[in-house]
Amino acid sequence: MSEKFLLKKQGKSEAYFSFYKNQDMLKEEYLQQLLNDLYERGSLDIFDYTAELFPLQSEEFGNTKCWADQLVRDKMARYADDDHTTLLITNFGRYWVLKGGYESFLRDGLSTKDKEKGPSTEKEKLIEARLKLTQYRLTGFWLALVISCIGFVLTLLNLYLLLR
Repeated sequence: MSEKFLLKKQGKSEAYFSFYKNQDMLKEEYLQQLLNDLYERGSLDIFDYTAELFPLQSEEFGNTKCWADQLVRDKMARYADDDHTTLLITNFGRYWVLKGGYESFLRDGLSTKDKEKGPSTEKEKLIEARLKLTQYRLTGFWLALVISCIGFVLTLLNLYLLLR
């Protein structure tokens, strides 16, 4: 199939296709475009879609599956088949397309890549806080024990002085 035929089929201009063909596409740009086209079409085969935009040997084509998995992890799309190649847009994805797309989703900080790093650091912070509190409890226990012993010794000294 020729590029012009594909462009006419998709209803896109030649400038649209040449922009993506001549430049390396960033992950976020690709996900933005994929989400928009998924919104327009309803469902997409990710490999056919990417093959229309990029050569099969390109880095973008190699990253297609990982990038589509990112949309699924972000709950903006889901897989419609067992092979995990056909994407369907979810209501959450439709919401973000209408709100500004994937870039606006990233600006609001809702991406799962932050959450993937978050729980491990949160867990480490929680463990650190627990250890610190345990240290304070032990220090408080020993301090209270020492003060109690000093009080007991002073009481014995006071009784000795009174009885003498």
